[in-house]
Amino acid sequence: MMKIKSFLIHLLRRFRYPNRYNSKVYIETLRKGGCHIGEGTYFFDPINTQVDVSRFGLLRIGKFCKITSGVHILTHDYSRSVVRLKYKEILNSAKITEIGNNVFIGLRSIILPGVKIGNNVIIAAGSVVSKDVPDDSIIGGNPAKVIASLENFYLKRRELFLGEALSYGRMIKKEKKRNPTIQEMGDFFPLYFSGDVEELKKEGYAPRCNGDDKEDYLRQIKINEPKFKNFEAFLREL
Repeated sequence: MMKIKSFLIHLLRRFRYPNRYNSKVYIETLRKGGCHIGEGTYFFDPINTQVDVSRFGLLRIGKFCKITSGVHILTHDYSRSVVRLKYKEILNSAKITEIGNNVFIGLRSIILPGVKIGNNVIIAAGSVVSKDVPDDSIIGGNPAKVIASLENFYLKRRELFLGEALSYGRMIKKEKKRNPTIQEMGDFFPLYFSGDVEELKKEGYAPRCNGDDKEDYLRQIKINEPKFKNFEAFLREL
């Protein structure tokens, strides 16, 4: 029953939004409109994402970018209408908006015309990006500002990873009166798994890598050095 319902929802989305019912179709549509978009880039919710294609060729998005729901990316605005009405002169604008490689754009963020975003950047949810953004940085706010380096963010995630996994696992154990499953633990799998991803799928979990370099991702899983010998060893820590 659930499969039928899912299939019908997919058909409805495809009928109502023929040019943006999934990421692949939306990217093809944007490219036809003149946007330059690199391989591996992924729109998580193209139906609720607005990308300005009114100026041919002015938008450039790099490889392996992750663009979440409610994001607006602009290459022009209509503020010229205020100037025209006041000064009786039409002064149009057209600016290149450029997003580098490996960029994550958080929920409901706005990228204003003419902005250049560097490589390896994380943009926090709700940000309004009005100025250029340097490589390897975390930005957020309105207007968005650099709030941390990517290296500091990486080191913090490494420090918190195990503790958050144990805390989450203990919460599941307490609420459900049993140990969590591999599927429930989700992307915490690097703590207790290394090898062929097909083996992980057999255990009940298929890793997600939307907007990532899939080949590199699978290679990293194979050479991963887990902290625990296996999932059972991890569960004994809960």
